[in-house]
Amino acid sequence: MNRYILTKAGIDVNEGIHRFNGNKELYEKFLTSFPEDIHYEQMLEAIEQKDVDAAFQGAHALKGITGTVSLAKLHSLLIPLVEELRAGSMEKVPELLPPVKEAYDEVVQVIKEQRG
Repeated sequence: MNRYILTKAGIDVNEGIHRFNGNKELYEKFLTSFPEDIHYEQMLEAIEQKDVDAAFQGAHALKGITGTVSLAKLHSLLIPLVEELRAGSMEKVPELLPPVKEAYDEVVQVIKEQRG
């Protein structure tokens, strides 16, 4: 995997490998499986249905996963969204969600391209 391309997409590869105790292969295994994770879709569906609790659960799980594999840009964008949902509010979701979607789409595309 090309570290430059991953870094450009907001993925902190060095931190990710560090989180996996220096095991590059294990890190790449988790990173390349990220596009198949279901929490993003669950979050979007819950937001569409105005189910703040389910949206929070999906967003919170996604935030955890993005932190674990060091998807730094996406992770940082998820934090305010998670906090809004944690407060039981969806008022700011229309302004918080578009940057999350854009970062998610970019990182998924790059990961898929890099894994071949």
